[in-house]
Amino acid sequence: MIIREQRILLVANCLAEHGNRRLKRLYHFIELAGVDLAKRLLGPHYGEISIMRDREVTWPDFLKRLQSLSGRKNIKAVDLFFQLHGEPGRIRFFDQWVTVAQLGREINKVADVDCLRLAYNLCCYGDSHSMAFINAGFKTAIGALKVNASAGVEYPLFCRHWAGVGKAPGSSLPVGEVLCRADRPLPRLVQDLLARRYFKNVDSTKKLKGKNTITISSI
Repeated sequence: MIIREQRILLVANCLAEHGNRRLKRLYHFIELAGVDLAKRLLGPHYGEISIMRDREVTWPDFLKRLQSLSGRKNIKAVDLFFQLHGEPGRIRFFDQWVTVAQLGREINKVADVDCLRLAYNLCCYGDSHSMAFINAGFKTAIGALKVNASAGVEYPLFCRHWAGVGKAPGSSLPVGEVLCRADRPLPRLVQDLLARRYFKNVDSTKKLKGKNTITISSI
């Protein structure tokens, strides 16, 4: 059992700075919503929600933050919600692109891997990054097959179900079930069709790698 005070959520959020200029307002809204929803829905369920936004999300500073959070003596679980731009095999931090090989190697080097738990990756092509998160030490990684366009409908549901909203006090869902309830086929299809006005290779279908049985209160 991992109690509230023993878990931390890190939200890394940088979209508007490097995204399609035509969609800058949308990306800015998604950034704000990504932070607001995490605080509002998950704040009561974590000892701390650590936020990195825009220029804060440099590769060196991200590693330092993850090292600092995972290194605290009383912490047993660090979860990561990742809201950056991605391409197959690499992720765009504020200051640079980082390959999955770098990602897995450097996180594993600096973080206390025993408490790394869930990497919920909303970057495009997130599934191509998942094994790097697993190799880095995370127990579970979730990511989209191709361009991810469904975060607006999926993310709030994921937060609610991961928190156990509507469940009996003290009960929680396994992450595999959380993803099934959040990544709903029909809303995803609608969002993907709309996104094809701007992007090719849109497929927001999420895949889970690693353990599908962890809950917010277990590892």
